[in-house]
Amino acid sequence: MKFEKYKSLHALQGIFRFKRLKNSALYLPIILIPLLFASVIFLTIYVYAKVNVRNQNADKKYLYLKKLAAHKNTHKFLNIYWKTPIDEGKPPYKWPEIQKSLSPSSCMACHYDQYEEWKNSRMAHSMDAGVVAQLLLKKMTSKHWKPWVESCMSCHSPIGEYYVEHGGYKGLTAKEKNILKNGSKAQKAMVVALNMLKIPMGRGALSVSCAACHVRYYRRFGPGVKKYMKEGNIVHGGFVPSNAFNHSFFCIKCHQFGHDQRRLDGKLFENTYSEWKRSIYAKKGISCEVCHNPQGSMAFKSIYNKNFVLKAVTIRFKIIHINSGNVHAILSLKNSEVGHDFPTYTTPKVILYIGQENFEKEIYQKTVESYIIGWSVSLNLKKQYFDTRLKPFQTAKLIYDRPLVKAAKYLKAWVVVEPESHYVRFFKAFLKIKRLPKIIKTLMSEALKQDLDSKYILWKKQIKLN
Repeated sequence: MKFEKYKSLHALQGIFRFKRLKNSALYLPIILIPLLFASVIFLTIYVYAKVNVRNQNADKKYLYLKKLAAHKNTHKFLNIYWKTPIDEGKPPYKWPEIQKSLSPSSCMACHYDQYEEWKNSRMAHSMDAGVVAQLLLKKMTSKHWKPWVESCMSCHSPIGEYYVEHGGYKGLTAKEKNILKNGSKAQKAMVVALNMLKIPMGRGALSVSCAACHVRYYRRFGPGVKKYMKEGNIVHGGFVPSNAFNHSFFCIKCHQFGHDQRRLDGKLFENTYSEWKRSIYAKKGISCEVCHNPQGSMAFKSIYNKNFVLKAVTIRFKIIHINSGNVHAILSLKNSEVGHDFPTYTTPKVILYIGQENFEKEIYQKTVESYIIGWSVSLNLKKQYFDTRLKPFQTAKLIYDRPLVKAAKYLKAWVVVEPESHYVRFFKAFLKIKRLPKIIKTLMSEALKQDLDSKYILWKKQIKLN
């Protein structure tokens, strides 16, 4: 019995002494598999805990934001709401994919009319070829390009996943590969440029998208809808109503520079909110959305829309007299319904013209006189040439006094709007640079074409000369 006891003990010792076993390698899985299994469990718990903590933090931020949304002081809510880059966090796990998506095309499933209005607006094209060309040029010419690019993105595409350093970029998508294969020259240049900047475009929301204004932490915010649609009874977890969406301060993030930002001759380059704030429209409570987003419209109409501008100004034209072979006339344009300086910013120009025409209605170019309404500055933004913008209810006048051409049959007046006047000059100047990289030239050429196409005749009238 004693011998058998020692024999069994010897066998047990042999199991754990691999050096005594001929095929010890066969026993490695006995040790490694449990260790590997334990490691997987540990990593799963760690990742889950980390995600859970992040989601809990997002929930806390959302609940705080929700509380502020109901507060009368909209400024505090909006200061947090518009903190960029916008970190949407992670979508709720159980939501269907369409509700997790931040793409405007997903919103279209239920908000078709709003999507159709938005897709043709300037908001949908805030990251066009001209913007991307400037961002890429900055990267090519400066070591400190990232902060500059992100400051631009904070308005042109504020959702964090589109920022250079915020994890959205994962290489070329199937959509981008298809563009590189079948797209136009300009489309291919856009894909290459965005990939050089490591800005993803595949999700289809590279713009001031629906989510940029309405989604925080995957919760929806808005101005509120009809009473029968109560919170919690609709998709994506309902929505949080806030009066802030009807306040002009909602627009301040991208339409008003701070006091410490760039000025010229004491004037901020972006000053639209302050222009409105000083006007009678602010005193009457007529906010930005009353004109630009009436009745929930997502068209964001502006200087680019002819009928919209025509309703906001009053134009008058008359011949005073024809005396001693000279014709005297006056063309006036009044800022009758624009709630800020007309036009705002340095970019657009509005030009008044008067000239004489023959019987075939061909203009005599030497008889043409003009007057420019706008803020004209040098391309480097360091010198002001003139500022003739109209404050609310101010009037610009073009006084015409020219010799009458014998063959002239009509006196014609017309008003032209150039929404991208400054950038037309800007891109034309850059395209003259011989060493400009080819991709920049391609993008700027496309931008110049788009900007020239935005020009339109706002109004015209002819008066027959006796």
